[in-house]
Amino acid sequence: MCPNMADLTTHTTPPADRRAAPHALLSGGGSGGHVFPGLAVATELQRRGWGVSWAGARRGMERGLVTRRGLDFHPLPAKPLVGRGPLGKVAALLTLARSAWSARNVVRRVGAKVVLGTGGYVSAPAVIGGRLAGVPVVLLEPNAEPGVANRALSRFAREALVTDGGAPGLKCPTRATGVPIREGFFDIADDLPYGPPLRLLVLGGSQGARQINDLLPGALAELGDALGPLVVRHQAGKAHLDATVEAYQSVGIPAVAVEGGGFRPGGPTVQAEVMPFLHDMPGAMAESHLILSRAGAITLAEICAAGRPSLLVPLSIAGGHQVSNAHRLAEAGAAAVLDAAAGVGELRSMLAGLLGDRDRLDAMAGAARALGRSGAASDIADRVVFWGLGSKAGGTP
Repeated sequence: MCPNMADLTTHTTPPADRRAAPHALLSGGGSGGHVFPGLAVATELQRRGWGVSWAGARRGMERGLVTRRGLDFHPLPAKPLVGRGPLGKVAALLTLARSAWSARNVVRRVGAKVVLGTGGYVSAPAVIGGRLAGVPVVLLEPNAEPGVANRALSRFAREALVTDGGAPGLKCPTRATGVPIREGFFDIADDLPYGPPLRLLVLGGSQGARQINDLLPGALAELGDALGPLVVRHQAGKAHLDATVEAYQSVGIPAVAVEGGGFRPGGPTVQAEVMPFLHDMPGAMAESHLILSRAGAITLAEICAAGRPSLLVPLSIAGGHQVSNAHRLAEAGAAAVLDAAAGVGELRSMLAGLLGDRDRLDAMAGAARALGRSGAASDIADRVVFWGLGSKAGGTP
């Protein structure tokens, strides 16, 4: 138990404002897939007059993302159980017990009517703390195969909000709502931008993807000037930033580390802009002709809402989920898929075939747009409101 948790909270609104409206505590972190869906729901709840705050790891990526949106942040210690030895698991459970009691106090202090867990072990203290405080707990699970944390935490939840059907392993009722994403993705124009230069957006997830970072510079070097001017915006992950810049430079491709902003004017052949994290994802997708990406559920939902063609390199060790996600888009004509075991030559060939065929890119963009589904954030907010206000919210349980 931490008696001074109030001193650790990052406040962005006066306490009086938080007490004036019904309040929801959201929690999750560790990756963008556990944060951005929750932020989309938070925006919708705020639009309805709700107060929203977030609980997460003190040093997790979620803290910066959440406070950038103007939400109060409550740091709660958490340690993963998966992959730990016996002593590590004991330490993680002790941390969870103390942190869950602190979370109970946070729930009561902010007057939360409901807790929404968005996934990852980081969400465990707030979910259990909500149960200890006697408020309803709801889970958000965008993957067809629920994550380890949500499977374990579902025993404390009233309901789990899932993508489009059953979610095996969950121990609470489920409701299909779709994947909540920021409305900015649906505002992107249907037509691909004019070129030159061609613009390739590279996404390896919020932490980056070392496989893509290692393969792409060599593949682009082999392409040379075959496609004319090409600008690459490459989200490499903070830990891989310098190594990725060096990988481009080692094969003769001009590369620079940048913090953000739009695509820069193209040079005579290929140039790369490498960044640790990309905050304006809708803007970057709007300017792109092709997206090279992993195949996480949230990223693919954003790509489809944006209506952009993609070349997907699914992470094969993610329980097979990314492989299934990628092939679903490929079967609809919205994406091409590169096998996880492919090398530089295969990547070069696929990039050449896609970026060199504007008609194919246009067709893939249309197919992606057809798969986009809006309204999920609103549907999820409906359920949060229902559980937070009980019978006053109306609707069906």
